[in-house]
Amino acid sequence: LLPQSKQSSSYSDRDTTEEESESLDDMDFLSRQKKLQAEAKMALAMAKPMAKMQVEVEKQNRKKSPVADLLPHMPHISECLMKRSLKPADLRDMSIGQLQVIVNDLHSQIESLNEELVQLLLIRDELHTEQDAMLVDIEDLTRHAESQQKHLAEKMPAK
Repeated sequence: LLPQSKQSSSYSDRDTTEEESESLDDMDFLSRQKKLQAEAKMALAMAKPMAKMQVEVEKQNRKKSPVADLLPHMPHISECLMKRSLKPADLRDMSIGQLQVIVNDLHSQIESLNEELVQLLLIRDELHTEQDAMLVDIEDLTRHAESQQKHLAEKMPAK
């Protein structure tokens, strides 16, 4: 629909104004499409290295096991617990109470890691759904752009 001022103009003036605005809109749309495609490619290229960096940061930020505080007289045990590499000889030197503390700590770590995993899986599912919606939108926009280009190509030879 045209504004009042354009509707009152002559037919030939209105025709050229519409064509100019359509070509500007198409150019603007195509340039935006190319820009978005370039941004998407860059974001996808950076996704894997960024994820690796995030995993490393999270590993470094992971706090030490509270068991280490309960066994201050055995510093090598604390280090082994952090690396998850206890030796049978280390376990034999511990009392039942110390072993129970380690078992309880491991159970709580398992539980918290399971909860974290569930949360991450839910986030992943949401992101997959978002991605699918974006892909459908991109497909629709691409079809629209192709139909606009086809329409323009058909219009141009007619002149």
